[in-house]
Amino acid sequence: MTTTSTTDIFRILTVAPNLIQIEVLDADRFKQDAIDFSIGSYLKISDDSNNSIIALVQSFKIKETNIGGQTEVINPSFILDAQPIGFLDNTGKFKRGGQQIAIPPSNVEIADESLLKNIYSSVEGDKKFIFSCLAQKPSIEIAVDGDKFFSKHIAVVGSTGSGKSGTVARILQEGIKPTAEQNTKGVLNNTHILLFDLHGEYAKAFPKSKKLDVSNLILPYWLMNSEELEEMFIESGESNSHNQVSQFKTSVTLNKKRHNSGLPKVNYDTPVYFSIEEVFRYISNQNISTKNAKTGELKIKVKVAGVEDKYQLFEAIEFEDKVSGKINKGPYAEEFDRFVPRLETKMNDERLAFLLKPRKTGGAEYKTSDLPEILKHFIGYSAAENDNITIIDLSGIPFEVLSIVVSLISRLVFDFCFYYKTIKNATKEAPFLLVLEEAHNYIPQSEGAKYHSVKKSIERIAKEGRKYGLSLMIVSQRPSEISETIFSQCNNFVAMRLTNPSDQQYVKRLMPDSVSAITDTLPVLERQEALIIGDCIPLPTIVRIKDLTDKPDSNDIAFRTEWKKDWVSIAFDELMKKMKKEV
Repeated sequence: MTTTSTTDIFRILTVAPNLIQIEVLDADRFKQDAIDFSIGSYLKISDDSNNSIIALVQSFKIKETNIGGQTEVINPSFILDAQPIGFLDNTGKFKRGGQQIAIPPSNVEIADESLLKNIYSSVEGDKKFIFSCLAQKPSIEIAVDGDKFFSKHIAVVGSTGSGKSGTVARILQEGIKPTAEQNTKGVLNNTHILLFDLHGEYAKAFPKSKKLDVSNLILPYWLMNSEELEEMFIESGESNSHNQVSQFKTSVTLNKKRHNSGLPKVNYDTPVYFSIEEVFRYISNQNISTKNAKTGELKIKVKVAGVEDKYQLFEAIEFEDKVSGKINKGPYAEEFDRFVPRLETKMNDERLAFLLKPRKTGGAEYKTSDLPEILKHFIGYSAAENDNITIIDLSGIPFEVLSIVVSLISRLVFDFCFYYKTIKNATKEAPFLLVLEEAHNYIPQSEGAKYHSVKKSIERIAKEGRKYGLSLMIVSQRPSEISETIFSQCNNFVAMRLTNPSDQQYVKRLMPDSVSAITDTLPVLERQEALIIGDCIPLPTIVRIKDLTDKPDSNDIAFRTEWKKDWVSIAFDELMKKMKKEV
């Protein structure tokens, strides 16, 4: 594009805070000078004092001329509707917001390449973070402020096939890239990323990352808090659920005290070891218990030697039979007829073994003393090797505990960041980014009880995480189904093609800027194109995400191409082993 700055081509018709209308008087000359000009292009509008506004072209229409009572077009002119989005200060630096301009403005220019480069290079050198280029002009790289981009929660949204997974991978690959000096020294940079991968597609994009799945995940049940435990084991719809909660809480708290006698303060939420088998026996014993009709004391036949009375219900014991007037049913006898088999079923479910029966290499249980090892497991610090990015493959985790797993791990990372702030050296920060892929699956708008714990964990991070060095990247193809409390905390948006009208409206409503010329393009963006909008970028921009070397395993299968090939034989024996979890 070349600069066009003549009053015989442009005439300004209207100047308002949110709209400037400009008539293009000579269409032929305009076309010659504005080869790449389109909706979404930028204009520089100046007055005689050299005050300049940058405006975004929203739309255009042909001006009709009425001659002799008939409407006809003679030497047609065009009306451009442009929205002011910022101004150039005295030094020529672009700034967001409005600025007074003398009326009438005297000069209109189509923003040329040098002006656009000046705008997008306004980010300070050390903070520049580049993962895309201008969609209209690929030679112009788009620099966002990396500090503002990552420290203020990010939303990456887009329909299936828009290139969303590739965009997430490109952003994260650029984030973990070491400097030239770090490359020379062979050291990692200080990037810390935890990626929840719902479909197991990111391992190929990060070959050097730490990869966790259901086969090697260390996530003992005793790390769950009260809400996660009750979501896991209590059926809230049952009429006696209040008694289930009461006795489950009592047994868990008491068992934690039994196994952690050296700790001064232990409660229901304290992340210390307890035995789920002993808790099961406690509930089972309560369900068949008998008591002294006068004193209310439980009538145990033979108490286990060497075990305190308050811990007897954790053991395999028998109760005396009922005797009319002397021995009655215990206070919770027959109360847990449904609760006991449900507990037993979950404990024996091999799909949940990673959670309810995690074991070390030698077969021993993980105990309270193993908490540092468990935490390092998730945050990239390990005895073997540190890692910039940890990928948690959720594809093999049963859907009924998916939200609990995300809640528990997210809360552990938040607690780490929270307490690290109290002990860290001022110069040794360790900021973390949590990436929630397909977030609508576990932090939805719906108020279902099964999502209560995970929504509470993520909402706390969304509201408080930034002050402790913990940020979120929310990734979804259905943003309208995500909890608005969480989504509304995002300050930076990378919005790709969205075809669902409700998703389009939802994203537009929550975006920090109102630039209809750009947001209206969401349904027609091409693959790998995105709208970046927020505090991190000088002005809302449609960009093209740079190509990847290591791509996530998320490419669509070319159905018709594959169907035209010869019939494919399938190794059913191997397939069955996979389906039965034998390999």
